[in-house]
Amino acid sequence: MRLPKILQILLFAVLNGFRIVVEGAFSATVESGEEHCYNVIAPAGVQSVIHGNFDILDDDESPDPIGVVLYDSKMTPVWRSERQAQEGTFSITGEGKYELCIQNGSMGSDDYVAPKDGIDREVGFAIRVVPPQRGIEGEAGPDDRLTSHLIELSEKLMEGLDTMTDHQEYMRERENRHAVLADSTFN
Repeated sequence: MRLPKILQILLFAVLNGFRIVVEGAFSATVESGEEHCYNVIAPAGVQSVIHGNFDILDDDESPDPIGVVLYDSKMTPVWRSERQAQEGTFSITGEGKYELCIQNGSMGSDDYVAPKDGIDREVGFAIRVVPPQRGIEGEAGPDDRLTSHLIELSEKLMEGLDTMTDHQEYMRERENRHAVLADSTFN
């Protein structure tokens, strides 16, 4: 049985908790010895969840010189990628301005990545700002605590699904690049 379009939209809105999400998924070529930074602004006065991920799309190159860092408004690192990580995810709670920087080779005093190696790298990344879900008002009973716990779990599930969707998009991008290369090589 197929639901009418309006019911599908309402069901989708209810399942997503009427959440308004600011998001973006991109890929960028980061030249050796360079750093690309992207600003993200979470609403002031409310603690939002800022989460995202990255994936180095050049599988045949070492991920060693790549470092991804999320800075707060005071340029203090609040998250760093693991050394030699091919991919990674982050999730923090905060408000105000943040900056996501992708480095290809050592850059400055607070950076920890390997020295530049002369190889440009393609990096896919996504970042989202999700406002908090409406909480339970008043005194919390057993049902309210269970509801709050289910809301938390659904937010984590949505985060995981977003990350999986991003990685599928990165794989499609990688496949398209290889197809173009193969086409230009053999035609």
